[in-house]
Amino acid sequence: MSSAARPTRLAFDAEAAVEHLTAVDPVLGALMQRAGPYRPSTNAAPDVFHSLMRAIVYQQLSGKAAGTIHARVLAALNAGDAPGAAAIQAADDATLRGAGLSANKLAGLRALAAAQLAGELPDESRIDDYDDSELIERYSAIRGIGRWTVEMLLMFHLGRPDVMPIHDLGVRKGYAATYGLDALPKPKALEAAAEVWRPYRSVASWYMWRALEAEGAAPQPQ
Repeated sequence: MSSAARPTRLAFDAEAAVEHLTAVDPVLGALMQRAGPYRPSTNAAPDVFHSLMRAIVYQQLSGKAAGTIHARVLAALNAGDAPGAAAIQAADDATLRGAGLSANKLAGLRALAAAQLAGELPDESRIDDYDDSELIERYSAIRGIGRWTVEMLLMFHLGRPDVMPIHDLGVRKGYAATYGLDALPKPKALEAAAEVWRPYRSVASWYMWRALEAEGAAPQPQ
């Protein structure tokens, strides 16, 4: 699976979202004008399962190191860029650990594969029928997949419009920088403040990351 990014295919009209947000929040509107068009990108995973597989491998690692291990795992599975749950379950522990997976990440991949094979994951052929909260609940029940991971999946892989990652440090820092706060907003306070951004909180959150980059901080999710 290539680590190259590709534009996210959005499930909404980005121009309409920017127009709406500019009308309800002039401060955000000024930031959007400075930062340019809404252009999120995602990894080249072919489906949700492999996007989550990649997310587990990438946890707590730098992009380059994670990409190397991810490539080694795919090679160890010997099933191309989209090996699937059966290939993961058939591989022995020594093979996957030898590719660089920690014990926790190996357990996470096993749990993801087992859930897929047991039919416990949402049906990807009708993924658009599931609302955000249901997908968060179903996927985050799998070991190694937390709420933040699913929120990123919703925003960047599925292109959903109204995801609000209130616990994301980058979003909180970007909000503080944009609105001139002396301290980071608490998650619940940020959630309340972001109500004005509905139904395009994904777009506003993406611009919080862009605001943080403008302050010279490390790059945030694309």
